[in-house]
Amino acid sequence: MRQADGLRGKRVLVVEDEFLVALDLECELADSGAEVTCASTLGQATGVAQSGRFDAVVLDLNLHGETSYPLADYLAANDVPFVFHTGQGEQSVLAKRYPGVAVCNKPCDGRILLKTLECAMSDRSPSAANNA
Repeated sequence: MRQADGLRGKRVLVVEDEFLVALDLECELADSGAEVTCASTLGQATGVAQSGRFDAVVLDLNLHGETSYPLADYLAANDVPFVFHTGQGEQSVLAKRYPGVAVCNKPCDGRILLKTLECAMSDRSPSAANNA
């Protein structure tokens, strides 16, 4: 399996409240050479995002019953590439609120998520990741 070469050396913040999902994402990203930081609550994730410079963020929509919209708004306003990784099925709402931001619905093939994240960082169309 060819890894997402564009992630090598990149700093990625994973915002996910389910431990096993976060661990899986962390392993996938680390195997692709990314430096990974994880956060499980909106407050923790916001603090981490504001204190450090990240190349990209993988963002769950629902964090212990709290939406991550405030963090997504912050990321969008500061031009930090991010992708939603959610099981909420709100693709149309997210597409309207965050045009151009890719949504990977859980469960998502790790290779597709990596390519989608790589595309977000390179300003390529997220749909290109599904064709890779």
